[in-house]
Amino acid sequence: MSLSAGVRGSPSLRVLGVMTGTSCDALDAACIEANADGWKLLWSDSSPYPSRLRARVLALQRAHVKVSLRDWLELHAELGEWYGKTLAALIARHRPAPQVIANHGQTVGHFPAPSRARRKKGTTLQLGDPTRIAHATGLTVVAGFRDGDMAAGGQGAPLVPLFHRLLARTLDPDGCGVAIHNIGGISNLTYVPPEGSGLELIAFDTGPGNIWIDAAASAVTRGKLKMDRGGRLAQKGRPDYRALRAVLEHPYFAKPAPKSTGRDDFPFSLLTRETRARDESLVTTATLVTVESIAEAYERWVLGRQLPLERIYFCGGGAHNPVLLRALADRLPSVQVHTIGSAGLDPQLIESQAFAMYGFMALLGHPLGGDWTGARGYGPPAHLIPGENWQEVVATIQGFLR
Repeated sequence: MSLSAGVRGSPSLRVLGVMTGTSCDALDAACIEANADGWKLLWSDSSPYPSRLRARVLALQRAHVKVSLRDWLELHAELGEWYGKTLAALIARHRPAPQVIANHGQTVGHFPAPSRARRKKGTTLQLGDPTRIAHATGLTVVAGFRDGDMAAGGQGAPLVPLFHRLLARTLDPDGCGVAIHNIGGISNLTYVPPEGSGLELIAFDTGPGNIWIDAAASAVTRGKLKMDRGGRLAQKGRPDYRALRAVLEHPYFAKPAPKSTGRDDFPFSLLTRETRARDESLVTTATLVTVESIAEAYERWVLGRQLPLERIYFCGGGAHNPVLLRALADRLPSVQVHTIGSAGLDPQLIESQAFAMYGFMALLGHPLGGDWTGARGYGPPAHLIPGENWQEVVATIQGFLR
């Protein structure tokens, strides 16, 4: 997709992309300047997730949990207040200030329709009231990025492949074929074939990324740790291969794309009921599930089809886990395994930059999904909440549109 389609001139818009992933570990923010030719990163920052708020979000996602409508609405409002207060503080200590905030919101439920379903459409829910963000910051807010793709029959995820395709132009100058793989709470694969090859982009969620590793680390340390920093706990344990085999029988792994998933498909109890491990071996086994599900996805859907693939660039929180990356390199010896940091990009900022760019694109009316999500026809890209600066934003947008 060309960003220059339907635009003229060279105005620019500053957009702050905001991401809080499935792991609920932090708010990551990246401010970009975007125009018809692309974007550049201006500044970035992050803020830890408040423990009490994180506990409420995770509790809402437990299997078979029942929540009153009032509790749901209060959490939506409280998350919006936290986003707004936190972003106002981040913006106050950085220059230049953004004109627009593109907030993904906190996913608490994701129920995609069956692959290639004709009639039934899926649903997804991201909390964090964007009107409260606009009120706290005075800025125009773009939110609800997944709803339009689902309305068009898509999975609503993964959406980052569109941004990955833009990055691949510089990551694969020799046309050897690359993949950009995000290991957040959920792990998602984007295979970008060589330009001009006639091959299609392949993208889907591969399964648990860090959600089980984080939960195992918390369980083993009785809440002292929220993640397995550096893979240190996983190194101390012994993998439970029987539990691994049982988990990999989950029907999700055999489904063809388009497909996406979340905590609803993969509650932590799915692992704990298959293994008796309650020491570091629980973390080791959770890590191995992530490794094997990723490796098997490449073997089945990319390498097994003899598609050209020379390098995989990993990003997200998992890119900071050397134990995880070494295991992936061992499992995929025919491919070069790198973190996207080796290309000069911050692994933690890829998704927040992506949604900053999507905020810009949404203001121009560009859909964010593609063939990989299964959407049919135009999927409205997002919801717009005008801020006090709406007239300024409108004037800038008019500089792009014919």
